[in-house]
Amino acid sequence: MAKKIIQQIPLSLPEVREILEQRKERLDAMQLRVLEYARKYSKLSPSKAKQLIEELMLKFELNREEAVQIVDICPTNIEELRSILSGYKRLVSFILFSEDKLQAIVDLVKKYLGEDTQE
Repeated sequence: MAKKIIQQIPLSLPEVREILEQRKERLDAMQLRVLEYARKYSKLSPSKAKQLIEELMLKFELNREEAVQIVDICPTNIEELRSILSGYKRLVSFILFSEDKLQAIVDLVKKYLGEDTQE
């Protein structure tokens, strides 16, 4: 029987890691590889990643997909952030030319990275 996609939501690597770890006993080979990738490249805990996504969406009016990209990469300078956001056409005039907003996003990411290493 074919599976039907009901809803599609962008997930961050820490969220993917959390979901796959909960189902670890029932994963196929491809899912195990994705789990290893998520473990290797996740920079935040799942709870911190969810909080950061919500904060980015509320404070900076980013959509979920944009916020997830930022959480997955965790840019620590404006140049990294600018390269992440440059693919989103609606943001070009809104954020990419505002150094203050870019710096505020970078500072927020650094704050979450610092909190996560202390836990």
